[in-house]
Parts: sequence; C-alpha cells; structure tokens
Amino acid sequence: MTPPAFDPAAVHEKLGTQAYSDHEVGVMLDVLQEQYPGRTLETLTEGEWLRAYGLMHQRKKTGWMTDEQLAEKAGDAPESPESESIGTGK
Repeated sequence: MTPPAFDPAAVHEKLGTQAYSDHEVGVMLDVLQEQYPGRTLETLTEGEWLRAYGLMHQRKKTGWMTDEQLAEKAGDAPESPESESIGTGK
C-alpha cells in the first residue's frame, strides 16, 4: 500500500482547523485519495478542491461508506436467530 499523498494536517488547515473535526478531515482525505490518487494538495486546482469538498459533505450527510467498510460492518454484525427464520416458514 502506498502512503497517502495528502498531508492530513495540510488538509485540516485548508478546511479550517476550528471548523472541521478529525472525522471530517478523514472523510476528505478518503475523497482526495480516491479522486486524485498520486497527487498532492498543492497540485489540485480550485475546481478539483471544490469538487472534493462537495463530495466530502455529501458523504458526511448520507453516511456513505466504502465497500470495505460495509463488508467490515456486515461481518461484525452477529446474525440473530429470528433473521434466519424469516421467510423460511420455520
């Protein structure tokens, strides 16, 4: 796995250290790494930053999760006995 190209402290500074939480910075880092892999914060245009900023807010509001996070969450949830009998007539 390659190290992230975006410095979390620089991203937090650009977002605003007083206005954004560590969680929000993490979401923004995920967006930046997905949309602009191998890039740095300094190489992004204002339009690219604003697009990523919009995606970050969209993900925050919708509770968006990556496929890996969804699989991890699904694997952690124990299956209840009631759910096994639903629709089976047992």
